[in-house]
Amino acid sequence: MPDRRLLAVFAHPDDVDFGAAGSIAGWVDEGWDVRYVCVTRGQKGAWDAHMDETEYGALRESEQRAAAKVVGVTDVTFLDWMDSEVFDSLDLRRALSREFRRHRPHRLLTMSPDPLPTDRFVNHPDHRAVGQCALDITMTGGTTASIFPELLAEGLEPWRELEETWLMGPAVKPRAVDVTATLDRKLEALHCHASQIGDRDIDTFVRQRLRDAGRAFGLQYAETFRVIGYRR
Repeated sequence: MPDRRLLAVFAHPDDVDFGAAGSIAGWVDEGWDVRYVCVTRGQKGAWDAHMDETEYGALRESEQRAAAKVVGVTDVTFLDWMDSEVFDSLDLRRALSREFRRHRPHRLLTMSPDPLPTDRFVNHPDHRAVGQCALDITMTGGTTASIFPELLAEGLEPWRELEETWLMGPAVKPRAVDVTATLDRKLEALHCHASQIGDRDIDTFVRQRLRDAGRAFGLQYAETFRVIGYRR
């Protein structure tokens, strides 16, 4: 699979590993060139109100880089947004358009912008903002030269060869990926996020969730996505 690029855009360290690490490991095995763009460094992802945000963000960045290596991803970019302060804005659209044009993906993986994806889960506002902006730039700043023309001065031409956008999130969605063979790598990637996992039995929780998702598709373990195709 020569020169097939996948760009994953997400809000916090660990988002991509909970949502899609099993699928990503399989795609890397298939030959996809996978890159990550994480909008924040997860600087506020702890209960301690007096923590040093810079120090904690550096820790979480190192955890995400380690998790990425587990599934075969080495190209990881962190943007400069503060955790829990991400909003749909022209600045964020410009930043994501820049990364979209720079990486030139054939497949975009991002977060569902749905505020209530299930009856038991409220989607984090950072997730919603990142997912919505990532979707929007596929129709605006990532693909249209007249939007953010300053990116042209950076040598970043619009990219119009995106084929699909895959949305990840907690609900069972229409497209399933069999992650039975890559489940152990997903769990290993999740364990890299020690600051978030703590002493929780994450293995049992994740295995059950993926088993439940796979049941409807006749799979032992599955990650599920909503996939948007772009007709050319």
